[in-house]
Amino acid sequence: MKRLLPFVLLMVLMACGTTQGNPESGGEPNEEEEQMNDGSNSNDSEMVHDELEFTSEVEPKSNEVLFKMELTNHTENTVKLSFSSGQKYEIVVSDPESGEQVYKFSEGMMFTQAIEEKELEPGESLTWEQTWDYKQNGKRVEAKEYQVTIELLPMTIDNEKPKAGLFTQEQTITVPSNNGEQAQKDENFHFRKVQVEGEGGQYQVKGEARVFNGSFRYNVEDGHNILIKEETVNTNGEPGWGPFSFDVSVKEEDLPKSGVLTLILYVDGPKTGEPKGQHFVTLENFNP
Repeated sequence: MKRLLPFVLLMVLMACGTTQGNPESGGEPNEEEEQMNDGSNSNDSEMVHDELEFTSEVEPKSNEVLFKMELTNHTENTVKLSFSSGQKYEIVVSDPESGEQVYKFSEGMMFTQAIEEKELEPGESLTWEQTWDYKQNGKRVEAKEYQVTIELLPMTIDNEKPKAGLFTQEQTITVPSNNGEQAQKDENFHFRKVQVEGEGGQYQVKGEARVFNGSFRYNVEDGHNILIKEETVNTNGEPGWGPFSFDVSVKEEDLPKSGVLTLILYVDGPKTGEPKGQHFVTLENFNP
């Protein structure tokens, strides 16, 4: 009988160990099972992140460049974005020859230091716009090609940290010469002293124009759609400057949820329908 006791104790201990490692018996999952569960959650998050499309555009003009950014939710579920502060994105412009940063959006900026959350419905997009006047420390940079890095900065997406570089895009811009005759004509020859009053889709625009045939046109767009197209405004003809004033009305349902509502003044070029001397004016900024 004494010889059987060690054997019985060994069998009891083995049975206890098997029960603790088996989830079906009420025990805790082992390390391998925990890793499998973590991997499943990670894969689900990556699938959601991959269905969020981040795009950017760079639109150089004579005296500034416009950066446009858009994040679109292609999933079938609402996605929650969390940002660690009021800064939603970063833009860096570098000299490809020296590697020197000539512009950094966040440099010298003050942002709210609080977590901000945004919900993105299925099929919905968030848009942002930012301009740079081609200046570094108050002086216009050399006219040549530069490297642009645009990055969206969500802290988490559905409470999961996105992988590095997921919302980063590289582009190039060519800064035009500031001494060109065409640049002066495009930006200064036809329009000046343009002012806007109003909000919520109702605006009054005043300024001065110098146009050959005594009229010019304008469009209104939100960065994606043209809301008002080829409206005509009459004023005095060249060579003198003539004052103008007109009202712009955009339907409430057409106003963007985010982004910038832009007025584009222009004159007809030599070819029918070809805009010339475009002048961009912000009507209202809907970015949060």
